[in-house]
Amino acid sequence: MAPINKPRNGAGSKKTGSGSYYKSQNATVSPEQLRKVRGYQMMVAGTIFLLIPSFELYRRLYAGGERRIQIGEFNPVDGSIKEWEEEEKIRNFKESWLTKLFGEK
Repeated sequence: MAPINKPRNGAGSKKTGSGSYYKSQNATVSPEQLRKVRGYQMMVAGTIFLLIPSFELYRRLYAGGERRIQIGEFNPVDGSIKEWEEEEKIRNFKESWLTKLFGEK
């Protein structure tokens, strides 16, 4: 019976000297295949970055959803949360760059 880490067919790694068959295999991938894989990765990442904002815009424009308003701020020094007054919430909402870019809806 063969040792646990040595494959039954007698193959072994010439580089490391171990009996592991998996270390002895070399993957040869052409640059064209690497470009294809990279292209597929970019398409998946692009799809994710397209779907999330699309869902939020659909929710706000067609489903009648409201934009969330920040109600306070977190102080990382002592871990406390300072809640804003109503006037401060409205002022910060109207001064934000998202409101200037997309409007108040």
